[in-house]
Amino acid sequence: MKIFFMTLTAIYGLFWLVFGLNGFLHFFPVPEPTGEAAEFMQALMKAGYVMPIVYTTQIICGIMLLSRHLVPLALLLLGPVVMNVLLYDLFLNPSGLIIGVAISIFYAALLFKSRNAFLPLFNINQGEFS
Repeated sequence: MKIFFMTLTAIYGLFWLVFGLNGFLHFFPVPEPTGEAAEFMQALMKAGYVMPIVYTTQIICGIMLLSRHLVPLALLLLGPVVMNVLLYDLFLNPSGLIIGVAISIFYAALLFKSRNAFLPLFNINQGEFS
């Protein structure tokens, strides 16, 4: 099982690293969205800062996952990205839903594997202010 999660972490890290770098370097084409999906993406691009932050987060988290250092932190940072990809595909781009579902399943598996790192966040009886 350890080899399975090591492989899954490496594949997931490589996915985020490649797509984050592609956001800056454009070394492979990404299908252009249409309709409301295109309007949404244009708004994000027009803001000027959103997509560079997303791509940078993907690159940093991809490196963290590939190196297997700070995996829980990488998963924490990727949470909003994964959720937005899934919701974007679900509501605006149903043809890409398979990608959103796949990265969400990978994310859930890695989150489950790292669950012990997150359990202290849910301990409401022992806190700094209690």
